[in-house]
Amino acid sequence: MFTTKKPQTIALAVALPLVGALALAGCSTSTADQGAGSGSSPTTAASAPATTSSPAPGATSSASDAGALTTAAKTALAAVSGGSILSIEQEAGATSWEILVATSDGAEQEVHTGADGTSITAGPAKKPTDAEDLAENKAFVAASGIGYAKAASTMTATVAGTVVELGLDDHLGKTVWEGDVVDAAGAKHSIRLDSSTGAVVTNTVDSDD
Repeated sequence: MFTTKKPQTIALAVALPLVGALALAGCSTSTADQGAGSGSSPTTAASAPATTSSPAPGATSSASDAGALTTAAKTALAAVSGGSILSIEQEAGATSWEILVATSDGAEQEVHTGADGTSITAGPAKKPTDAEDLAENKAFVAASGIGYAKAASTMTATVAGTVVELGLDDHLGKTVWEGDVVDAAGAKHSIRLDSSTGAVVTNTVDSDD
């Protein structure tokens, strides 16, 4: 009887360690699978979608908003030797610029450019000026400490928008840069700056079209 049972006992003794080893291997594989995620990939910093920040509503670029105006002014000044800007105004449905340039004696030269300000479409043409105009123009130029470019950038820093008109003028006995800035909603803001310091003197919404 011992000769018939002994082989079975040996077989069980061999089989049990094998079953235990296979069970341990199965647990190890299952644990590894769970670490990688079953049926889905883990979210990592590399696979997370990139986020982009949007500019604040109403944010604009002052440089581009005053770009065409300052370009037109430079084009006009290049055509009038030794000149200084008296005024620059967008006209004809924003398709051109009209620029008045004062020469050293106070005489006025009128120059027209295209919408982007890069090319002259008319002028320079000398405008009739009397002695009073000559003296006033020279006084305006002498009092213009900040210049047209600084005046334009100060206005767009004060009101986000596009400068459509800019010129030297008299306000309460002082020389100012006076300009119009059109904002994103189409409202026109009339701004005056101290021509020497660039300080804002007035800033009002123009109700007239």
